[in-house]
Amino acid sequence: MIVGEIIRFYRERAGLTQSQLGEGICTTTHVSKIERGKTAFSEEIIALFSERLNIDIQEELAYLQKVKKLLRDWHNAIILRREKEIEQLKERLEESTIVQASKYAARYQLLIARYHLFRNELESAFEIISKVEKDYPNMLAFDYNLYLHVKGIYYLASFNSEDHQKAISVLNQIDLKEYGNKEYYFHLGTAYYLIDSKVMSFFYVDKALRHFQETNNYMQANRAEALMLLQLSGDLYSDFHYIVGRYKDLISNCEQYGLEENKGLLMNNLGYEYYSRGFFEEAKSYFEEALALADENSNSYLVRLYNFVDSCMEGKLAKKRVLQRLIKEGANKAKERGNTLHITLFKLLKFRVEEPLMKRYGKLLFLHYVGSNKHEKATEVSLYI
Repeated sequence: MIVGEIIRFYRERAGLTQSQLGEGICTTTHVSKIERGKTAFSEEIIALFSERLNIDIQEELAYLQKVKKLLRDWHNAIILRREKEIEQLKERLEESTIVQASKYAARYQLLIARYHLFRNELESAFEIISKVEKDYPNMLAFDYNLYLHVKGIYYLASFNSEDHQKAISVLNQIDLKEYGNKEYYFHLGTAYYLIDSKVMSFFYVDKALRHFQETNNYMQANRAEALMLLQLSGDLYSDFHYIVGRYKDLISNCEQYGLEENKGLLMNNLGYEYYSRGFFEEAKSYFEEALALADENSNSYLVRLYNFVDSCMEGKLAKKRVLQRLIKEGANKAKERGNTLHITLFKLLKFRVEEPLMKRYGKLLFLHYVGSNKHEKATEVSLYI
């Protein structure tokens, strides 16, 4: 079957019809069946095809196997979040032309979509996911499960609780026997956390943590531990000193292994621990450090900027003109990203800084979201009223 795919690819690349390729060698029908992997063929016929197409079929077979390995390595690099390796393998795969016409074409496209998700390029990822749904209705079993995983990750990136429910639905369809990538447990656990199903979240994140530890995936193990710790977040009955100590241990691990992305996430979460207990100066400090580690064009940056400004306002830790400048920056970035939640939240901050009594509008927005069954947005807003 692979031989047939190679023959078809180079025939089309040469601008030949099946009839022209088979002229003097075999019938057009036989060429068609060979290309579709529907019939046996002799080495002599393939040798004649190869000569006419000016290729070495054995070299091409070896190269296609190499492409398969490159795709596997690229997928693994994305799982491990090894940025330099991800970019290097992407460049090597872009040099290949046959991968886009082989049985690995859908896999290649899905990994490109996952690459865009890794870089927070959601629109590009969505376009590719939609194209794969349309162009590859009969994917290989592994590729179909990869498609479910990538689509689930896309839904997770949303601030919409309905999309988080969709993520759970999609990720629960994954057949682990066919897929083999237990990393998806982490994304499923994250989805359950976002809809406030803490028992199910802990169950899947714990499974993910054990998998990451077994595979020496230090970055993802750190993220899994952070998510498990976050489930205690805001609980005033939890041992605050224990929580802070665990956060500092995880942050220390990030510094040891150079996990800047994880460090920023942990700094932000630790800031929230202090904020929820009214320690606004400490909260501001951690939010500020987290903000410095965020990509300015990401949703994480908006979340951390909001948290930083909010803690400054609650603790009266910054001058009005500074707050106004930061709020304007956040509002502009939220508009650029089409992030409707943070467009609204920065508007509320603007009202609050200009007129403290306007804080009551946060309560009105909260009640509106509750009445509309938009519980995720209500939860977000409730943190700030």
